[in-house]
Amino acid sequence: MISEHTSLNFDIELDYSCTLDFSEEHGVVFTAYILGYGDDEPQEVETRLSRLVDEAVELYKFDGDYQQLYFIAHELHRYAERLRDVAGHMEDSTQIEDLFDVDPDDLPEVDDDSTTYRN
Repeated sequence: MISEHTSLNFDIELDYSCTLDFSEEHGVVFTAYILGYGDDEPQEVETRLSRLVDEAVELYKFDGDYQQLYFIAHELHRYAERLRDVAGHMEDSTQIEDLFDVDPDDLPEVDDDSTTYRN
Protein backbone atom coordinates (compact mmCIF):
# COMPACT_ATOMS: atom_id res chain seq x y z
CA MET A 1 0.00 0.00 0.00
CA ILE A 2 1.31 3.43 -0.91
CA SER A 3 0.19 6.50 0.99
CA GLU A 4 0.75 10.01 -0.19
CA HIS A 5 0.80 13.14 1.94
CA THR A 6 -0.62 16.33 0.51
CA SER A 7 -0.92 19.70 2.24
CA LEU A 8 -3.84 21.97 1.50
CA ASN A 9 -4.11 25.62 2.53
CA PHE A 10 -7.44 27.33 3.04
CA ASP A 11 -7.94 31.05 3.37
CA ILE A 12 -10.96 31.35 5.68
CA GLU A 13 -12.36 34.58 7.10
CA LEU A 14 -13.50 34.29 10.72
CA ASP A 15 -14.74 36.83 13.26
CA TYR A 16 -13.57 36.21 16.79
CA SER A 17 -14.54 37.77 20.09
CA CYS A 18 -14.34 36.66 23.70
CA THR A 19 -15.74 37.35 27.15
CA LEU A 20 -14.78 36.67 30.72
CA ASP A 21 -17.67 35.90 33.05
CA PHE A 22 -18.53 34.24 36.37
CA SER A 23 -21.06 31.51 37.01
CA GLU A 24 -22.00 29.97 40.34
CA GLU A 25 -21.60 26.49 38.87
CA HIS A 26 -18.26 26.84 37.06
CA GLY A 27 -16.53 29.90 38.53
CA VAL A 28 -14.69 32.14 36.06
CA VAL A 29 -15.41 31.15 32.46
CA PHE A 30 -13.63 32.35 29.32
CA THR A 31 -15.97 32.18 26.30
CA ALA A 32 -14.77 32.55 22.70
CA TYR A 33 -17.25 33.37 19.95
CA ILE A 34 -16.22 32.33 16.45
CA LEU A 35 -18.31 33.34 13.45
CA GLY A 36 -17.51 31.92 10.05
CA TYR A 37 -18.18 33.74 6.80
CA GLY A 38 -21.84 33.28 5.87
CA ASP A 39 -22.83 31.95 9.29
CA ASP A 40 -25.72 33.56 11.15
CA GLU A 41 -24.77 32.50 14.68
CA PRO A 42 -21.31 32.27 16.21
CA GLN A 43 -19.97 29.05 17.68
CA GLU A 44 -19.31 29.34 21.42
CA VAL A 45 -16.31 27.72 23.04
CA GLU A 46 -16.30 27.89 26.84
CA THR A 47 -13.24 27.20 28.94
CA ARG A 48 -13.14 27.40 32.72
CA LEU A 49 -10.33 29.48 34.18
CA SER A 50 -9.61 26.62 36.59
CA ARG A 51 -8.96 24.34 33.60
CA LEU A 52 -6.58 26.85 32.02
CA VAL A 53 -4.67 27.21 35.29
CA ASP A 54 -4.54 23.44 35.84
CA GLU A 55 -3.23 22.89 32.31
CA ALA A 56 -0.60 25.62 32.72
CA VAL A 57 0.54 24.05 36.00
CA GLU A 58 0.85 20.62 34.40
CA LEU A 59 2.65 21.96 31.32
CA TYR A 60 5.20 24.04 33.22
CA LYS A 61 5.73 21.35 35.86
CA PHE A 62 6.51 18.93 33.02
CA ASP A 63 8.86 21.47 31.42
CA GLY A 64 10.37 22.41 34.78
CA ASP A 65 9.72 26.08 33.98
CA TYR A 66 8.67 27.52 37.34
CA GLN A 67 9.41 31.07 36.14
CA GLN A 68 6.46 30.96 33.72
CA LEU A 69 4.20 30.01 36.65
CA TYR A 70 5.49 33.02 38.59
CA PHE A 71 4.88 35.28 35.57
CA ILE A 72 1.32 33.99 35.13
CA ALA A 73 0.62 34.29 38.87
CA HIS A 74 1.92 37.88 38.86
CA GLU A 75 -0.32 38.85 35.93
CA LEU A 76 -3.39 37.19 37.45
CA HIS A 77 -2.72 39.00 40.74
CA ARG A 78 -2.30 42.34 38.95
CA TYR A 79 -5.60 41.92 37.09
CA ALA A 80 -7.36 40.72 40.25
CA GLU A 81 -6.38 44.00 41.94
CA ARG A 82 -7.67 45.98 38.96
CA LEU A 83 -11.00 44.14 39.04
CA ARG A 84 -11.34 44.78 42.80
CA ASP A 85 -10.56 48.50 42.37
CA VAL A 86 -13.13 48.98 39.62
CA ALA A 87 -15.76 46.96 41.50
CA GLY A 88 -15.12 49.05 44.63
CA HIS A 89 -15.56 52.32 42.73
CA MET A 90 -18.76 51.02 41.15
CA GLU A 91 -20.06 49.90 44.55
CA ASP A 92 -19.25 53.30 46.09
CA SER A 93 -21.07 55.18 43.32
CA THR A 94 -24.10 52.92 43.74
CA GLN A 95 -24.12 53.61 47.49
CA ILE A 96 -24.07 57.37 46.84
CA GLU A 97 -27.11 56.99 44.60
CA ASP A 98 -28.92 54.83 47.17
CA LEU A 99 -28.09 56.94 50.24
CA PHE A 100 -28.56 60.42 48.85
CA ASP A 101 -30.72 59.86 45.77
CA VAL A 102 -27.99 61.56 43.72
CA ASP A 103 -26.72 60.65 40.28
CA PRO A 104 -22.88 60.44 40.54
CA ASP A 105 -22.61 61.96 37.06
CA ASP A 106 -24.22 65.14 38.42
CA LEU A 107 -21.51 65.63 41.07
CA PRO A 108 -18.77 68.21 40.43
CA GLU A 109 -15.34 66.99 39.32
CA VAL A 110 -12.80 66.69 42.15
CA ASP A 111 -9.05 66.41 41.68
CA ASP A 112 -7.96 63.28 43.58
CA ASP A 113 -4.43 64.66 44.03
CA SER A 114 -5.61 67.81 45.77
CA THR A 115 -5.08 67.84 49.54
CA THR A 116 -5.88 71.54 50.09
CA TYR A 117 -9.48 72.51 50.64
CA ARG A 118 -10.69 76.06 50.14
CA ASN A 119 -13.76 77.73 51.63
